Amino acid sequence: MVVEKVLVRAEFGQIGRQWILFSFVQLWLLATGTGSAFAQVQLDRFFPPVITTGVQSAAVAEGKFPTWPPTVESSRQDIQIAIGKDSGKLEFTVPKDAAPGVAWIRFFDAESASQLIPILVSRFAVTEEKEPNNERQQANSLHLPAVVAGRLQAGGDSDCYRISVSQGRPLILSATANQLLRSPMDAVLQITDLRGNVLAQSDDQRGLDPQLVFTPAADQELLIRLFAFPSTPNSTVGFAGSPAYVYILNVTQGPFLDHAVVTGSETIPFGYHIDPGSTVQVQRGDQVSPPIASMPDTLGWCFLAGETFGESTYYREAFEAKLPVEVFGHIRRPKESHTVSFAAQSGTKYRAEVRSKGDGFLLDSKLEAVEAKSGTVLASNDDQTRGGYDAAIEFTPKSDGQVDLNLTEMLEAFGPRHFYRLSIRPAVPAYKLSVASDRFVLASDKPLEIPVSIQREFGFAGKVEIKLQGLPAGVTCNPVISESKGETAKSVKLILKSGEIESGHHSIRVIGKQLDVPVDSKDADPSEAAITASFSVRPSIEVNDLWLTLKPTDKAKEQ
Repeated sequence: MVVEKVLVRAEFGQIGRQWILFSFVQLWLLATGTGSAFAQVQLDRFFPPVITTGVQSAAVAEGKFPTWPPTVESSRQDIQIAIGKDSGKLEFTVPKDAAPGVAWIRFFDAESASQLIPILVSRFAVTEEKEPNNERQQANSLHLPAVVAGRLQAGGDSDCYRISVSQGRPLILSATANQLLRSPMDAVLQITDLRGNVLAQSDDQRGLDPQLVFTPAADQELLIRLFAFPSTPNSTVGFAGSPAYVYILNVTQGPFLDHAVVTGSETIPFGYHIDPGSTVQVQRGDQVSPPIASMPDTLGWCFLAGETFGESTYYREAFEAKLPVEVFGHIRRPKESHTVSFAAQSGTKYRAEVRSKGDGFLLDSKLEAVEAKSGTVLASNDDQTRGGYDAAIEFTPKSDGQVDLNLTEMLEAFGPRHFYRLSIRPAVPAYKLSVASDRFVLASDKPLEIPVSIQREFGFAGKVEIKLQGLPAGVTCNPVISESKGETAKSVKLILKSGEIESGHHSIRVIGKQLDVPVDSKDADPSEAAITASFSVRPSIEVNDLWLTLKPTDKAKEQ
């Protein structure tokens, strides 16, 4: 029995109601004993890791697939996926008018599910790297604008590309590897002349990924060189590489969108060669990705900030804010300082927090809260976590009056990627829930433990009931209580049990609710406000829907 292609258009997040148990191929393998449908499916990456709108794009799924084809689920409903008869072979079809961005893909079979793996979507044609291209004489030729999919296949590998550029117009090179694809590489980008002299170099501009802007002094041909070291340093001396070192390289002298912010009803783009008044398109978020901003005929796209506290604004000059507030801004000049003031109340605790390094930008921030009338420094900080480089402070003024929050760059660095997001709000006691994985497997003969972490903020001392939502028939899980003190204050375990269950996949959520609500709470009925646990897929990308796989019993396997 041969299946040429299986067309998949699964609805993301509906696994409990729309799950196809086996493909015809899997049934045939079971019947003939030539494969095991109960081994772990493992999806590691796609190559190329980017597809193009308006065409059919071939890609290879890399990992371990005990049976082929698996069932496929995508976070984007505008993408069709055709599964080839050969293991790993896929074809993606994206409408021409689809927005660029990312689709999160999961493979699953009867008894297991893979992690979520991204495949990027581009409006520009994709060029695949061709080996050998280590040496200058072997450089692949590119025509701008270009989107390149490449791989540093083994240790010592480097990739070289040849381009023609125009005088005086900035050239933008931007690599995507570690930050979004989770390639275990710390890449370096170089621009050289045809003799190999290095004209410019970039490292760690977007997290560990490089981005470089270079203005040619003449119409000329240049070389682009990309190599990498391991993202986790080891004793190896020299360039690193492996099949996991995949990357995407954007190259253009045309418009490029680097990042954007939303303030009220306005979306403000930042990048290069962007005309004033250009249209910014916003694709709403799905169950994985936050909203995404892009622009017509423009290379690049970006995630927009997810949850915000109160009104958001872009910083242009010192101003007085009404809390809570989110302030977005750039440090563009040496020793530049930004000041946000607000009317503080004595005895009220406040928190101010910066996000920049944590989102892949460059600002090494320092925050200082100063009492305007007396000049007293109420709090100062430059790193809220060791090695985190994003500042956060908490302070309680002793008297009513204006407080000035001053934000600066610790290293006096500056530039278009020294971008930040500053939140200022009263420090109201609250809590957050998180889990260490987004997928779990429950067997009928063995309980499943799901550890849940509780992060208590601003002195939150409430008692929290934590339970599971969306459990399938035949599965039980008793709620657990996180007390304000003791071993359950910071973490608890939900224990799932089952009897004779049918195999399948289901979407569940971990829900928390405070039990001991203060009598003087200002909320109408805060006991009804549920908190959903999250899992961090990537920096600033979190999911709430968790994947639960029920393993077939021995009896079900025989059937």
